[in-house]
Formats: sequence, C-alpha cells, structure tokens
Amino acid sequence: MDGIGFFIGGGVCLLIAVIGFFVLGAAKRKREDILGTETYSAGEIKDVYKTSKEEMLDGAFNFPCELKGTIGADRLLTAPLSRKRGVWYRSLVERQRQVTELVKDSQGRRRKKVSRVWETVSDETDAADFFIVDESGRTKVAVRGAEIIGALVVHDRFEPEKGFGDNRVLGYRKREWLIPDGANVYALGVVTDAGGELAMRKTGEDRFIVSLKSEQELVKELTGRVKAWRVLTPVLGVVGVLLIVAGFIFK
Repeated sequence: MDGIGFFIGGGVCLLIAVIGFFVLGAAKRKREDILGTETYSAGEIKDVYKTSKEEMLDGAFNFPCELKGTIGADRLLTAPLSRKRGVWYRSLVERQRQVTELVKDSQGRRRKKVSRVWETVSDETDAADFFIVDESGRTKVAVRGAEIIGALVVHDRFEPEKGFGDNRVLGYRKREWLIPDGANVYALGVVTDAGGELAMRKTGEDRFIVSLKSEQELVKELTGRVKAWRVLTPVLGVVGVLLIVAGFIFK
C-alpha cells in the first residue's frame, strides 16, 4: 500500500469513528429515555388528567409517559400496493438502472464502466389516528410525526424490465410496511390536550416512538448497539490515526 492508500484508509476509519461516536450517543439517549419513562394505563392517565385540570388555572396538559396495549381504530387506511388495511403505511417504489460511462484508467486510456444505481420513484406515507387499548380503557394516539419501529413488511417484490442499450432500466422494487389494527404496540411520548383533545402526539423536540417491538426488545437492541460502538469507535479512531501516520512515513 502506498502513501495515498494509507491516507485514504485512515480517513475512512476516522470518518466511521466520528459517525460511530454520534450513533453511540443517540443510542444511549434513546435507551435512557425508554428506561427512564414510566408506563401508565389509560385509566391512570385519565385520573392524572382530571386531577391536573382541577389544580391548574390555565395552560395545556403535557404528560410524558409510555403506553402499552393493542391497537384499536375507528378508521383504517388501505395500502396502495398490498391492499392491506391498517393505521399507518409506507409505500416505496425504487427503480434500478444500468449506467454506462466512459472513464480514464491510470494510463489515461478511456474505457467503459458499467454500474447499477437505485432511484426513488415514489415514497408515500400515510397515517390515521388510533387508540391504544388496555384493560382500563383506551388512549388516543395521533401517530403523525412518530418514529415508527417494527412495522410489518407486507409487500416486497422486484419486477424486472427488458430494457435495451447502455443506459437502461433493469426493473422496479416495490415495498410496503404496515401497522395493522389489533397489533400489540408500545408507544413513548407526551399525552397532551394541546390539540383540542387528550392524545399522545408529537410535541416539539420530545421523543415520540410507536413500535410493534416491545419495550424489552427495544432496550435489548439499543444495549447491543451501545456495546458494539463503545468498542468500535475508539479502535477505529486509533487505527485511522496510525494509518495516516504511516501515510506520511511511506509517501
């Protein structure tokens, strides 16, 4: 490996280390938010709300909490590709193209380089308000703006195209994710009456998660991510610095 190779390798390692530093911090904060937020039932939230409104003269009710239960909906959406019904979906269509371009090699000779690229044709998301139902009642969730985790894959298909020429369409990949009615759900956010009725909804920069994975599954995944990046980040940083130093030595 020549000096340039060492510089490139070192730069890549340092870049990944920097990215890992931010990924590590984000995973730790999310895990702390999940572990540090109490779970409330629908009945308990109504009691807290009633007490708070009796004691408050004015101002909106804002109550950070976790909700657990099953999804109940008054209105369902129909996903356009799968035609399945639920309270949230994402429908993504991507096009794969073959691209041929002329490039110069190390001797200055021009040659053809063929690559495949993906392009987004459409990316549609829609959501309907729903309720999280538990033994004590139900709490409304205005899901728009939430971070969606664990949505079900209900459609994943690649449809090839018979294109011609150096630059041609190879096919389309169509995918769809859905949150169905009746699914077990975990939500973390702020229950508020700021929107005119009591509901968990997006409020400013507060974390808002709607997940088909359980709280335990989320914590386990985040713990694994924290452990991995806690090791990889300093290792990649040291390797990157050593490679750059080697680049100066062997240039």
